[in-house]
Amino acid sequence: MSTSPPAVGNRPGLSNVVDIIIAPNAAFARLREVPTWGWAYLVVVLLGIAGALLVMPGVMHAMQTSIPAQLATNPGIMKLPADQRDKAIQNGLKFALLVAQFSWVFVPIGVLLVGLLQGLIMLVFNAVGKGDGSFKKYFALSVTVGIVGYGLASLATGIIVMLRGSDSFESTVAIQQVVPSLALLAPGASKVLTAFLAIFNVFTIWATVLTAYGMTVVGRVSRAPAWTAALAMLVLTALFAAWGASRS
Repeated sequence: MSTSPPAVGNRPGLSNVVDIIIAPNAAFARLREVPTWGWAYLVVVLLGIAGALLVMPGVMHAMQTSIPAQLATNPGIMKLPADQRDKAIQNGLKFALLVAQFSWVFVPIGVLLVGLLQGLIMLVFNAVGKGDGSFKKYFALSVTVGIVGYGLASLATGIIVMLRGSDSFESTVAIQQVVPSLALLAPGASKVLTAFLAIFNVFTIWATVLTAYGMTVVGRVSRAPAWTAALAMLVLTALFAAWGASRS
């Protein structure tokens, strides 16, 4: 029986971009031997930016529809005279639209930060599960799985918004619901609960399964800690989305 490591090829990172979707076991085997993430990072960023640009008209319309009413209930703005109040609302709306218009700029940094955080979380559970993985391997795993969990999810959201038309969305919460998720089970829920449930969509669940299984291959972590780590990261993401909704 051969004990030699699996062949990684001349461009393992490029192969992982495709195999994480069609043959994840092959991608995980390569990541264990050569934890490269450059090509995966490039693809995640490009898909994320494409999705952000496609969804932008819908976001802009939703913000123009919902933000003035939200700002009008702000205690600080309500105390102002009528003319100043209207000006403050318009200035607030302009600033929000400006930030949204250039939100795609933050995609490259966001992917790296998520990879860093998830790599650290997986490293903790690697110790719990007595694996032999390293931060470099788990960072590469996070970025590679991000092709599914963030890249494809962003692109799918953008395409759906584009096909339905920007005028179909009266709030950003409605945009969060376009990809099938648990939010469909609670149509009358608050925006905070909707934001939480919307994270549990077909792409994030797919990515969670890939992460759990990937840890068992890349770091030889036992199944229970691997699944706990993957599910913990999914729930943390949902909690962060709910917190963001509560602040809007």
